[in-house]
Amino acid sequence: MAASRIAAFSRIGVLLSLCALLLILTLENWLNQPLSISRWLIQTIPLLAFLPGLISNKLRAYQWLCFVILLYFISGVLNIFTPEKLISGIMLTSFCVLLFCFAIFYVRDEQKNKSA
Repeated sequence: MAASRIAAFSRIGVLLSLCALLLILTLENWLNQPLSISRWLIQTIPLLAFLPGLISNKLRAYQWLCFVILLYFISGVLNIFTPEKLISGIMLTSFCVLLFCFAIFYVRDEQKNKSA
């Protein structure tokens, strides 16, 4: 029973962190002076592509999301070292770490439940 509670909490954490990450990317692109729809699409479509798999609880989607989120983590770290983008870089990096941790916890717990 406790194992399924951990998986449910992790799943909710993944979905909330993903929504927060999409919101940060949207706000970052909206607040930049040269508004670029193409840049916004390039940043958000890879994350949105995982949404159907995450909603249907496919472990492979969670596993691949962990790989893809590392690219956003790198982008966030690079933004931290840019003085104008310090706040957005910190927020982007933090939500990437949260999303990664929640996804790993979910995958580990679900694999443990399937093997038991």
